[in-house]
Amino acid sequence: MRYRELLLIPALLLPACTGFPRGWSETKRSAPADPVSGAWIGTWHSTTNGHTGGLRAVATKKSGLTWNLRYRASWAKILCAGFSLDAIVKPDGKGGWLVSGNKDLGKTFGGLFTSTGTIRGPVFNSAYEAKMDRGVMELHRP
Repeated sequence: MRYRELLLIPALLLPACTGFPRGWSETKRSAPADPVSGAWIGTWHSTTNGHTGGLRAVATKKSGLTWNLRYRASWAKILCAGFSLDAIVKPDGKGGWLVSGNKDLGKTFGGLFTSTGTIRGPVFNSAYEAKMDRGVMELHRP
């Protein structure tokens, strides 16, 4: 590979990390319809390897207790990934919400990803776990 071709690799990766979860711009500009739906922003931190990065999410109610959470995580300042999962969201009996969901990300990306957390006012904290990693996500309203 020539030097010029090597310079193209970062250029191809960077635009992918500038995006937000689908619906981010619209939900960020409007007041959430309820305590769960809408835009969230914050960070994630791996307790397995110490990696950390930015995190954005959009929560959309599907039906009943089921919500769709779309995430966009960044790390190492140039890498990012996005995925969505369906979660069960129910009252915790203390004025907040319990959130739990999982998704099979495939062998390449760690297999089964699970997330459990709480929403209390403008704060959404959760723990995540996959085969090769575990950690925490701390989000708040933008």
